[in-house]
Amino acid sequence: MHNIVLYCKSFKRDIELVKRLMESIDRYNRDNIVTYLSVPKHDMELFQSLNLNNVILIEDELVYEGNASGWMQQQIVKSSFYKLKLAKNWVCLDSDAFFIKPFYITDFIYEDDIPYTVMHEQKELFTWTAINSNVLGFDPKESFNSDRKRIMDVFDRKGRIYDFGPAPIIWSSKVWLDLENNYMIPNNLTMQQLIEFCASEFTWYGEALLRFKSIPIYPAEPLFKVFHYKQQLEEFNKLNITAECISKNYLGIIVQSNIN
Repeated sequence: MHNIVLYCKSFKRDIELVKRLMESIDRYNRDNIVTYLSVPKHDMELFQSLNLNNVILIEDELVYEGNASGWMQQQIVKSSFYKLKLAKNWVCLDSDAFFIKPFYITDFIYEDDIPYTVMHEQKELFTWTAINSNVLGFDPKESFNSDRKRIMDVFDRKGRIYDFGPAPIIWSSKVWLDLENNYMIPNNLTMQQLIEFCASEFTWYGEALLRFKSIPIYPAEPLFKVFHYKQQLEEFNKLNITAECISKNYLGIIVQSNIN
């Protein structure tokens, strides 16, 4: 079993984004961290034709076979990767991510098999959305807080509301196993039912970690600079902020696929 791997779940619509991501991994992966890419069985032939370097392709159906589809299926598959017992930890990447500078195991692992935990209060984003709520037409902080509180209530936790994302995040199999053994099995629940109750796999992981204390917590700010909204990207472009500048604080960039 690997100590840590990179993992991305994708499908044919995002094939060009996946190519960009995998090319960036091939370029900057200094410690040769193994990369897994899972796609639906019916997309396997298409992705195999890419001849991606140092990438292990697996079928989504090996991870999860069920009736969920779309975004829900994506969250369930990503959250269930631990069931394959391929790695103690994994960096969960989305197709619309790409690295912009060299990265190493030490960017993700504190020591031994203990990963850093992406855990913060998302103040930078919510300051921006509060300023731009008129432009956006809404302020996402309210729905963000509502979703997180639902899962906090499940574990009877009070206090600060944390964001355990955005992707990429570093996940420990120990946390997912504790969630399964200490909450899902005793309550006869599946991963799909958890996501149906609240569609935030990041929060299920983070709140389970706080509840069951599966691993020591070493908090980390987001690994990548994420552009959630078109207006954010436009502002950076107007200011001529380059990838080189972003690389001073981040390993990579995500321009969410819905604003590309």
